[in-house]
Amino acid sequence: MSPRTGPALTHGAGWLFADLLLVVALVVLGGQWTPGDDGTPGPGGPSAASPAPGPASAGASATAKPGLDPDSEEFDVRTDAVALRAGKAAAERAVREQVTEHIKAYPGRTAAMVIVWGTAASCGTCPVTDDASRGYAHAVAIRLPSIAPGFFPPYDADIIRSYRNTSSDRAAGTATVELFFLRT
Repeated sequence: MSPRTGPALTHGAGWLFADLLLVVALVVLGGQWTPGDDGTPGPGGPSAASPAPGPASAGASATAKPGLDPDSEEFDVRTDAVALRAGKAAAERAVREQVTEHIKAYPGRTAAMVIVWGTAASCGTCPVTDDASRGYAHAVAIRLPSIAPGFFPPYDADIIRSYRNTSSDRAAGTATVELFFLRT
């Protein structure tokens, strides 16, 4: 007898590969579980001997779904970006007044994460640039916790982030403050 070669071997190898792929897919899908609507493990979930990781096993409410709300809120602050970066009192006062007025729309809430998008130029008549925009966003961001300590988290570059927005639809001197709240 001669060894199998040619199309028959290729055909058999293809079916073997397809069967192995199906087995792997079944193993992966069988290992997945999602919690039920009430927070308890659904079918295929961990047993009582191995509780689900996270706040429910740490004694928190089983029905709570903690985390950041993916829907953010935002407002614009406008001032002389060059003056704010230089620490001028009038620009700082303008930012303070605008932020204080805007956060009144969120009574009883506390921002968990903040992103500030800055649009600025390095001088009054200069074009908008990346560095000036990023610097302006940072100048607004570091002032937020002192403006409303009960509303904004303490300043940390990982929690209150500064980014540039150099799109042509934004006027220089505009900072967009994007707020993320904890899901309630």
